[in-house]
Amino acid sequence: MHFHQESYRYLPSNIETISWLGIYFAKNDLYEKAIHFFERASIIQPNEVKWKLMVATCYRKMNSYQQALKLYQEINGDYPENLECLRYLVMICKDLGLKYDNYSVQLKKLERAQERQSAPEDNLSIPTQET
Repeated sequence: MHFHQESYRYLPSNIETISWLGIYFAKNDLYEKAIHFFERASIIQPNEVKWKLMVATCYRKMNSYQQALKLYQEINGDYPENLECLRYLVMICKDLGLKYDNYSVQLKKLERAQERQSAPEDNLSIPTQET
C-alpha cells in the first residue's frame, strides 16, 4: 500500500497504480477514498466506462442512492448498450421503489441480441446434394 501511494505521488497518471489504489480502498470499504482514484482514472481514460461504473458503485455502497442513480443514468445515456449499467439501474430503481420498466426492456433486448450473436450458426448451413 505504501509503495503504491508513493508511486502515485510521483506519477499520478499511472493507470495501474490508480486502479490498484482504488480497488484497495473499495475492498476495505473506504469508498470515499476509492471514488477519488476511480474519478482520476476516468479522467485519464475518458472512454473507459468501467471507471465511471466503479464511481457509481462506490456511491451505491455508501448508501448515496440518489447520486449513484444519477451517475448510472448518465452512463446509460453515454453507453446505452452497457449491460452492467442497465443491470445496476434496474436493481437501484427497484431498491428505491422507482419505475424501472424502461431499463428492464432495454436490458432484455440487449441480452437477447447478445445471445443471438453468440449462438452457433449451424442452422444456416446450406445442404448439398450428391449425385
